[in-house]
Amino acid sequence: MRTSANDHPYGSRRGKRSAKQAACPLVECLIVVPQAKRVVVRMCPLSDLSRPFSELSGTGVVEAEKVSGPDLLALARGETMAISIDGYCDPQLGRGIARHLLDDERRYTHYENVPDVHRWGHNTYDGLSSPESEEDYFSDALPAIQSLRGYWSPHLSPIDRLRLELQEGWPSGANMEYLDRRALFVGQARIFHEGNGAIPHQDFLPWELKDRRESQQVDGIAQLTGQLTANMYLQTPALGGELELWSTGYDYADYDSLRAGPPNSYGLDRTRIPEAAEVLKPRDGMLILFHATRVHAVRPSQGVDRVAISAFIGVRGIDRPLTWWS
Repeated sequence: MRTSANDHPYGSRRGKRSAKQAACPLVECLIVVPQAKRVVVRMCPLSDLSRPFSELSGTGVVEAEKVSGPDLLALARGETMAISIDGYCDPQLGRGIARHLLDDERRYTHYENVPDVHRWGHNTYDGLSSPESEEDYFSDALPAIQSLRGYWSPHLSPIDRLRLELQEGWPSGANMEYLDRRALFVGQARIFHEGNGAIPHQDFLPWELKDRRESQQVDGIAQLTGQLTANMYLQTPALGGELELWSTGYDYADYDSLRAGPPNSYGLDRTRIPEAAEVLKPRDGMLILFHATRVHAVRPSQGVDRVAISAFIGVRGIDRPLTWWS
């Protein structure tokens, strides 16, 4: 099931409100525009946002032209499984950037807990694994962001475009994520070489802090009520590399009991969970936004490496800014 991006009264999605939505008490968000009348946007309250691992109320994929407020809210409420935007960045330019990232000897390496998957740049799971790794992560966070921006210059990078659209689209704006008052990196590239993929798994920053620091009470991280993933695909294989999405997730205890055995203990035993609800085939230049806290997987690539720039998006409520990091 797919929903056209041009079929919405706000310009990006259209459809009648469900009975559940119609009965939902509304809150008002006041937007003041210079030299214009005040505009009141009515939205469902914080309690209507989906919980991190709950079953999604919708399984459709919204096909859009940009990241918009109505689509973000629908995704955060669990009314849609994903947002897909073709041509989010120029495919030819993206393939050229992918080659630069693969040739960067300083920042190109493999995941600590998933040796078959490689990356450019940093991620919090590896970056928080030791005091030495933390210092390397934080000291290179802003230089790496600027380096990625430089690769795209004079064009706007897709990660910077995403940051702008999140700021403009979410009712309370968006900003960088901070940990211990230090900015987190955003813009990691994930590289799946031929024959490699990712088994079913979930991502949630409070879990990483629990695993790495034995604490979730750091800054505002414990207040996360949801976590989304944004993948911007620079290079994709003709065969394989599909993104599998499930409509539900597992809490920490259940996830632990369903883990696969080594060396894939980061993820779930596929034989013990249901089939995926949706399978998407990424294309060069495409952006896909989906729920990081619901189960997802990547099928093995065939032919060429699968390269995507990724970011996590933290949700704390309609009245709080979104945050981003890698």
